[in-house]
Amino acid sequence: MDPAVDYDPYTVCRDIGAVLLLESWGTDIWRSVTADANFGGEVFGGQYLGLSIAAAMRSAPGRTPHAMSAYFLSGARADKPVEYHVERTRDGRSFAHRRVTAMQDGKETFRAEVSFHEWEQDQAAHGTAAPNFPDKATLSSLHQMVREYADELGSAVTGRILNREHFSMHFRPGEDGLLTRGTRPEMTAWISPNPPPPSEPEAYYAALAYMSDSLANLASRTMHSDSLYAGQIASSSLNHGMWFHSLPSPFEAVLYVMESPFAGGGLGYNRGAMFDAQGRVMASVTQEALIRRRAGH
Repeated sequence: MDPAVDYDPYTVCRDIGAVLLLESWGTDIWRSVTADANFGGEVFGGQYLGLSIAAAMRSAPGRTPHAMSAYFLSGARADKPVEYHVERTRDGRSFAHRRVTAMQDGKETFRAEVSFHEWEQDQAAHGTAAPNFPDKATLSSLHQMVREYADELGSAVTGRILNREHFSMHFRPGEDGLLTRGTRPEMTAWISPNPPPPSEPEAYYAALAYMSDSLANLASRTMHSDSLYAGQIASSSLNHGMWFHSLPSPFEAVLYVMESPFAGGGLGYNRGAMFDAQGRVMASVTQEALIRRRAGH
């Protein structure tokens, strides 16, 4: 294996750009460079999303993504690279389309359909305003909360969260459903990439896609467990939709607002939006997840 490739999934990551790096691996094929693991030691869903956007954009220079529909098909080991194969399915005047297939050891683990649209000036426009939420500077980060409750959460949860320094999440004090059982199927937080990505298009859209998985299915789980980290509910992302409503510009944090209108039969549906610091909508997100009670709970 290339010695420059970092595939220890449990090292501390401090740069979101590192987990969004790709190396060319053939014609319309790119490979991940840095490991990024979820709690189970498999590839974190956000990395699939971010690298799929990046790979699609590299095959469509000058194009702007406006939508992505993705499916998590099977787990991939985080301690091994993942290849992203791009199929150029359409190149029109205003629209283009790419199909991205993630492969590990010859097996398809993830698929994304990415659509591009040329931004049109002077067209009908409106945007929902962000809800009222405390300023990020007044809130504690998830890292701070985890340190405070380390004894209750245990070393496995604490270590996994504290090792992820390439983005931070800031919740309201005593956020309903985070460290307690939720009373509403909702979850809101500031998500901050570290460091803030450049406004270069690939970095911008890949970072938004990556961060969109950080809070995507929490709303559907929060009412059904004593806390999100109590281990009573097993969850796994199934599909993910994202629509980009903004052109690249510098940002330091996004307000991520999610709700779950339905959970049942082992599935939880989530929908919401990302807003910038000025309250403008940046993207819309949906995710369906498998949510199951663990044996004994």
